[in-house]
Amino acid sequence: MFDKKTIFIFFLIIFSLKFFDAVVANSGVLKNLCYAFMGIAIMISIPHFFKSKGGFILPIQILCVSILFSIFMARFSWGQELSYAATTIPYLIWFTFFYLLYAKIPISKIENIILIYGLIYMLLFLFQFTHTTVVYFGQHAEFVEDRGVVRVGFPGAGVFFLSCFIAVNKVTNLKTNMKYLWLAYAITGLVINILQVTRQAIFLMLIVYLFHFLSSIKLVYKVVTVAIFAIAAYAFFNIETPISKGLVEQQKQDVSAGGDYIRIRAADYFLTQFTPTDLGKVFGNGLYNNNSSYGKTVLALSDNYGFFLSDIGLVELYILFGIFAVIAYIMIFYKSFTIPLPKDYYYLKYYLWLLLVTCLTSDSIISTNFLITTVIVLYCYQYLYEIGKISRSHVAQISAINQ
Repeated sequence: MFDKKTIFIFFLIIFSLKFFDAVVANSGVLKNLCYAFMGIAIMISIPHFFKSKGGFILPIQILCVSILFSIFMARFSWGQELSYAATTIPYLIWFTFFYLLYAKIPISKIENIILIYGLIYMLLFLFQFTHTTVVYFGQHAEFVEDRGVVRVGFPGAGVFFLSCFIAVNKVTNLKTNMKYLWLAYAITGLVINILQVTRQAIFLMLIVYLFHFLSSIKLVYKVVTVAIFAIAAYAFFNIETPISKGLVEQQKQDVSAGGDYIRIRAADYFLTQFTPTDLGKVFGNGLYNNNSSYGKTVLALSDNYGFFLSDIGLVELYILFGIFAVIAYIMIFYKSFTIPLPKDYYYLKYYLWLLLVTCLTSDSIISTNFLITTVIVLYCYQYLYEIGKISRSHVAQISAINQ
């Protein structure tokens, strides 16, 4: 049975994703409703900002302050009016981490919510994939054929990847026949991922699946699993299908580009020529609104030169929110390796490692398609960290008494 706090997080996810970036939610009443809900969620979270410490608390506090301060940097560096500050609201959703920590919503309920949204994501993707003549979700003017298929990069990928990782975790941790249901869920997610023809995402999901299954089975099964994986990969890239041919051709183009690879050129420009003030080189330029002169400059760079901030991940984070935001993410990634987790919750690590691997070539660490999921993952991680800390303290007290 869902209580008020669980219902709150259920709606927080869908409003933060703006209904998977549905076209109907990009303006009008529905857009205002999304921003209003996020604004309220941020306001009720602020009083809990300093109530905890340890674990991921400090880097998330740094991120919150960096994003909030960036509102004034956009004004200082680019003269962008403070009336455009509402652009920052979806990114200030970081503050809700502290409300979640206060509310202490059970992780089992969060898992169920994420799995529901993961299934919704798959169904909506299939609908859009089979109705590509009209854009219902995302910022595309239209969908075009790319890499052998009409490419539909569906918004809201954070909940999709997390749901698939949860499903994989359940396959090996459950002893009942339900594990076959979760295996079907995970395989369906892999198929959906392949249909979106994003090479890095496909590769990473396969690696996570392979790593997870290999870490929990006997040696003979490991050999069989690797063999099946290798044969399947070989067959996929050697059978003449439009998707496999498109992926191979795109890889060849990127390799042949070398130093002229567009992402390298874009990163070099933004790091060396873009920021107009010395203060901006430390604290960032802030978020841009497309209607401001700052926003028009960024759009002109993408239209005229193909320099997209969203293609250069960590550089985008630095350009918008400054060096301290980058340091905060480095701390988060470091802690994802050093803070232990029970095996039932390895999916939290998998998600954070996905962000780590993609942080240079995509906007996964900053995109609102991932942000609310990242907040939830770190809440769950912090929740488990605090439970573990209490448990270790209790064991130490008993040990001291026995001595």
